[in-house]
Amino acid sequence: MRVFTAGPRRKRRVLALVCTVALLALAIPSRALAVDYYVTTSGSDSADGLSIATAWATLQHAADTLVAGDTVHVADGDYQGFDVRSSGSAGSPISFLAASPAVRISADNPVTPDGINVENAAYIVIDGFTVDGRTRAGVRVAVSQFVTVRNCRAGFNGKWGIFSGFADDLLIENNETHNSVLEHGIYTSNSGDRPVIRGNWVHDNYANGIHMNGDASAGGDGTISGALVERNIIHGNGVGGGSAINMDGVIDSVVRNNLLFDNHASGISLYRIDGATGATGNLVVNNTIINASDARWCVNINTGSTGNRVINNILYNKHPWRGVISIDSSSKAGFSADYNSVMDRFSTDDGNSVIALAAWQAAGYGANSFLATPAQHFLNPGVDFHLLQSSPARDAGTSVDAPGSDLDGGPRPVGAGFDIGAYELQLINCGDGNADPGEICGEPSLPACADTCTTCLGCICAANDPVCGDLLLCGSEQCETNGDCAGGLVCEQCGCINPRVCDSGISMEKAKLKLRSDTFSLRAKGEAVIAKPWTGVDPAVSGIRIVVDSITGSGGVDATLPGGGLWKVNGSATRWKYIDPNATVSGINKAVIKDRSKKENGRLKWIVKGKGGVVALPDVNEVRTAVVLGASNECASIDWNPPAGAAPLCRGNSSKISCR
Repeated sequence: MRVFTAGPRRKRRVLALVCTVALLALAIPSRALAVDYYVTTSGSDSADGLSIATAWATLQHAADTLVAGDTVHVADGDYQGFDVRSSGSAGSPISFLAASPAVRISADNPVTPDGINVENAAYIVIDGFTVDGRTRAGVRVAVSQFVTVRNCRAGFNGKWGIFSGFADDLLIENNETHNSVLEHGIYTSNSGDRPVIRGNWVHDNYANGIHMNGDASAGGDGTISGALVERNIIHGNGVGGGSAINMDGVIDSVVRNNLLFDNHASGISLYRIDGATGATGNLVVNNTIINASDARWCVNINTGSTGNRVINNILYNKHPWRGVISIDSSSKAGFSADYNSVMDRFSTDDGNSVIALAAWQAAGYGANSFLATPAQHFLNPGVDFHLLQSSPARDAGTSVDAPGSDLDGGPRPVGAGFDIGAYELQLINCGDGNADPGEICGEPSLPACADTCTTCLGCICAANDPVCGDLLLCGSEQCETNGDCAGGLVCEQCGCINPRVCDSGISMEKAKLKLRSDTFSLRAKGEAVIAKPWTGVDPAVSGIRIVVDSITGSGGVDATLPGGGLWKVNGSATRWKYIDPNATVSGINKAVIKDRSKKENGRLKWIVKGKGGVVALPDVNEVRTAVVLGASNECASIDWNPPAGAAPLCRGNSSKISCR
């Protein structure tokens, strides 16, 4: 289903818009000091907006005025929505702060049929607004980066409470989204990577509670990667179909510490309809899922959704015969499920038949899973899902990939091991001023936590979730700075990797690569737009460099073709051709570079060929390609996805690799 409705949907247009957003942060206006402005229902847009007494009247005037670092404070009352097309910067966002939930968006913004619209922007904060009854979405974020939507209430909107399309690094936090008329409470779509959906109350929406959709038809890579969905309470959704949490083409993401109950369709679904691939490589851990009597499966996995793990969850279904986990044959590769509290109903053929726990275990799943009912687990089933002292979920989970805190923010583990489900059973005497059994910190007589990678929660020193960039080397992080890496490796996203040849940020387009080790052959091609005026793009003088290597490990090709007599240039100096019959440089015998600026200013196209000899190939799961066409910053690169990933990807082995 195509849902991104603004502008042309062709891939080239989408990628151009994304590049535009990336550049906005470099081109924003700046002042020496950030400014606080005010909006009230009795204000005037002709005033200066610098105090309550001289406040502006409309949010759109504020949206048209604010620059990086500025904040607008909005007094209680009813307002027309606003459309944001400006950008803040890292550390200096543009912020719209509502004084209380009585700040209501009672009319669509002047540009789109939504209450609040953020588009072609970056580093924006939307905080505390009530946005009910809008034509399409309460809050919409499109073709943007690093946008935060928090503490908002979005109900009874025409399609969505909160919607995003092509929005990377989006934070949706502590909102209430409810009673969407046609579709979903929260909808992230169109290849928007690394969304964080945390602490939201999502209820009584017609279709999905939370829907994530890579949507390959709209352009981009058709996947959503690196999502984190945690500490949400999701109930009463799906009378029109859908799931409490829907994951179409979502890869390498984490769903943890969520409470899902009385939803009328599926609980968590990992699948492919619109995405470029199935939902692969995801972790579903420490959730509590209790489906309604008219629901489908608690966890539903199909259509090539491989490599998923389902651990430490409480799963129960009130349906007469549907059960807890359903998977189809195309999704079994790399699948694991264990340490779950379950009922005696599973399916290994996409729900067409139902098997018992014993048969599920005989199929290789759930050796440490067990049968239990809500009455055995919860303080008040259907109302309060905190664990009883006698719950069989207590200390029954695995520590592997378990979160360091629970839905309430309390520590894990407490006691002998990790509890199963969204809640960890806490120490009931914490905070009474006494050092009671099991308490390590948090009472006056107890010391603070000595380990900097822990925090005192619930009188337990709980492991912090690693935060890349905080200069603390915690958990699975390999590094925080280059100094943490040995052997000449550098730190990137808290992992030690081989240094990059090209760090210009210019992406290689229309790229293809074929590489053989024995007998060596190479064929690499691609295009890139390198902004003019060029400083070093003249292959006959400066030569070029092509590198095929891996993110980590060894192997590949690093060839610098020098300028000089082996290059031939056409009369208009728009085509350079390198011919070396002896292949004296790393086996490269031919290269052609074309200036295609008539098509798009600064566009270059290349093809490089090599043949003869032997070369060790890089790991097919970590291949990357870079081409330097002039100065060090006049370069383009691409990180290829592994064989099981989305395009652009590589296939092959240690003797042959093919990427496109």
